Amino acid sequence: MARLSVPHTMHVLTSLRSTALRRVRRVPLLAVMLAVCVSCSTPKPAFDESAQRAVQALTETAVEKLGVSGLGVGFVRGDGAVGAVAVGVDALGEPLSTQSRFLSGSVGKTYCAAIALRLVDEGRLDLDGRVADVLGDQDWYARIANAEDITLRQLLQHTSGIPEHVWKPAFQEAVASAVDGMTPVESLAFALDDPAEAPAGARFSYADTNYLLVGLMIEAVEGRSFDRVLEDRLLGPLGLRATGFNTSRRLPNLASGMGTGIGFHEGPCVVDGLYFTNPVFEFCGGGVHSTPADLALWLRALFVGDAVPEALRAAHRTPVPAGALGGYGLGCILDDGPQGPEWGHSGVMPGYLTQALWFPDLEVGVVVMLPSDNVRAMGGMKRLCREVASSLGGHPSVLAR
Repeated sequence: MARLSVPHTMHVLTSLRSTALRRVRRVPLLAVMLAVCVSCSTPKPAFDESAQRAVQALTETAVEKLGVSGLGVGFVRGDGAVGAVAVGVDALGEPLSTQSRFLSGSVGKTYCAAIALRLVDEGRLDLDGRVADVLGDQDWYARIANAEDITLRQLLQHTSGIPEHVWKPAFQEAVASAVDGMTPVESLAFALDDPAEAPAGARFSYADTNYLLVGLMIEAVEGRSFDRVLEDRLLGPLGLRATGFNTSRRLPNLASGMGTGIGFHEGPCVVDGLYFTNPVFEFCGGGVHSTPADLALWLRALFVGDAVPEALRAAHRTPVPAGALGGYGLGCILDDGPQGPEWGHSGVMPGYLTQALWFPDLEVGVVVMLPSDNVRAMGGMKRLCREVASSLGGHPSVLAR
């Protein structure tokens, strides 16, 4: 789902239940040792106990300051050491653990973009070729804005001029009622015949619609479903066993998030183990669930490992101006903070928020996941990412900023 701006959504937000903090409980730490590069499966060291205790303390403080029911945090170092902590409870009052999974929203675009760039490196997709050359034979394609002009690069960096379909009331109503799921083409139907936001390539304009098209391009050249491509090209080789594509209402170890009414749903989003609707509608606009630790490992693979082919890393990290986001590369947000560059993505999905940041100067990645879609917490989640990175990266002075 698209990343929301606080001013745009503040008027429709409601608070988490006032009793949530009374149920906050500490959960034991988990140190995870997994492979972090596509070509290597050698286990990496874990963080020591003192580092994990420091992250636990920072997370407990953040839960209290933000007034949320709980948080999951994953963290990884450049050498592959990885850990996680969990504090508090989900929307049903169930304790969060380091095995709890969350829907990561638009962070899923990072996987989709990496696969697209691998196909470009293999000569099976053309970064600056026309999308029409791949999808133009579909009977709906000509009704997409700028259909004859857009390129894969423009889709990946949100400069296609295609408008967003996600926030249309008719689309949200369809999602809420389609408990058996909506296909990408059924979702794209809500974008057909919309006028362009701008000419292709003219400016940044964020839209999940772009990534539905990228996912369909990947499926077209691979000749199989995106979830299989994701598993075979990334999740399996990386050993990301606590990460998966959202293809069902029942997902393993999914914490129940609180929908605050920003769209789609209000109240607990998972009841009796079932999400309120089939989240497959998100497709490559996000479409991934994960634990914070697994997502932290993915950050390292994306920005340190070889998830993105070497020949395309510069293009991947070359931003276009993206307003409040800073800059946007090919499937990643590129900004600057107190510690220097911050690379990654944020995500919103009914019931969930995610901040995932890699700090190249500190050689640390941090993921914060919240079982609520209350976007007023997003700024505090980014601050927690920075605090954890500073703690682990040896720059404690940043904590006071």
